[in-house]
Amino acid sequence: MPGQPGQPQPGQYGYPQPAYGQPDYGQVPPAYGQQDYGQGQQPAYGQPDYGQPGYQPMPPGYPMAPPPAQGTNGFAIAALVFGLLGTCFVLLAVPFGFIALNQIKQRNQAGRGLAIAGLIASGVWVLVFAVLVGVGVLTDSDTTASQDNTTRTSALSDSPTSISIDEVKTGDCVQTVEENNHIRKVTVLPCDSPHDGEVITQVHLPGSWPGSSDSSFDKASEACQVQLDKLLASSPVVDKLESFILYPANEVQWNKSNGRATCMVHNADGQKLTAKVPR
Repeated sequence: MPGQPGQPQPGQYGYPQPAYGQPDYGQVPPAYGQQDYGQGQQPAYGQPDYGQPGYQPMPPGYPMAPPPAQGTNGFAIAALVFGLLGTCFVLLAVPFGFIALNQIKQRNQAGRGLAIAGLIASGVWVLVFAVLVGVGVLTDSDTTASQDNTTRTSALSDSPTSISIDEVKTGDCVQTVEENNHIRKVTVLPCDSPHDGEVITQVHLPGSWPGSSDSSFDKASEACQVQLDKLLASSPVVDKLESFILYPANEVQWNKSNGRATCMVHNADGQKLTAKVPR
């Protein structure tokens, strides 16, 4: 009937309205707080969306190999060559070797082993030179002493010549060998003349003044015995000889001679020597 609720009136368009107090299930409005995004359904908060493919991280790569060596260093080759040649080339081998090691590290070059080998070879040559120089000095010292003695004894007359003990040299033949703590002079004469003893060598005692004459004698005796055993080991008359030592008996003499001791030999039976002691 006209006027009843829920019925359309003539000339009106629309949908019937639900009765008061009855829900309308025709269209359900969105709940409060929800939004209509048009298409698709949004994931709940906190849940990942697997709908669209994402970008995955790149897998870890492999470590890159170091660049290849840039040839062999020229200084390394030169250091090895000069180090093997030795002599004066060592003066070039050593700096070339260090330059090569520095450049090899900076330029990524080969040749480190060559540079090190050159330095080692140079060190060996330096040691050889040092040994040769040391031997040469000792040989020259003995030769010089022998030449000085030859010159002096050839200039001596048949009569003995008295000299200070500070002037005694290796190779001198002396007269009147006797125990005395205060010898200041000795008599030197040609070795082909009858004489009491011969100076075989001289040694410098290490350290400072030992504090007493006896201690000085002990040090001199020990040092001379070592040298005499070495120098006269092949002598055919070594069993007939005894040692006799001139040594500094006080601190003044020690400092003046730099701790020098004179090592001599004479016949054990007291007979005169008539020539230089055979070696």
